[in-house]
Amino acid sequence: MAQKVKMEDKTQFICEKAYEMFVQNGMRSFSLNKFIASLSMSKGQFYYYFKTKEALIYEVIRRKSDEMLEHVAQDIETKKTFFDKLLVFFASYTDINTDPMYADLDKVVRDTFVLYMNVENEYIKQINIDFYDVTYTYLDAIFDEMIQNGYLKTDAKKWLESLIATADGMYFHSMIKEDYDLKNTLSEYLLMLDALLKK
Repeated sequence: MAQKVKMEDKTQFICEKAYEMFVQNGMRSFSLNKFIASLSMSKGQFYYYFKTKEALIYEVIRRKSDEMLEHVAQDIETKKTFFDKLLVFFASYTDINTDPMYADLDKVVRDTFVLYMNVENEYIKQINIDFYDVTYTYLDAIFDEMIQNGYLKTDAKKWLESLIATADGMYFHSMIKEDYDLKNTLSEYLLMLDALLKK
């Protein structure tokens, strides 16, 4: 058990240091060899924890996404309306200019955007699957709560997958088009969805 704890602590330490470097220097200038040297560990020791650069990136993004989602889940609990709950959930997309936690993760995600499109890479494929599953789980809980309290129509969940796809599409569009107002556009979409799905 102590060995597992020690390994988890070391993995967490490596991920925190990598995240700091990703945020400060960007992914393009990230050198795995320099990073390993900065940890004062041998390559052999590092590769015990992470076999590839992609594995490190995946784990860093997974851990930071989990932290962000825990924060979001707490915020969702404080909101009462369907619209407000959705707005809080998608704050990681829309509040990148006002919340440093979202801004830092957004920077890393944007820097690794090309990797996200490589569906042949198992690590990247897994990031996408995991993120979708977690997103679905959180939104499913919001829909369930709002159906149970009588606010949403009983068949509202049929819109869940299209909500995720639409929000993701808007987020990706904001990467391409600099003057795209993601926050306003997504907020308007969520208001329309709210009006469409309420009883």
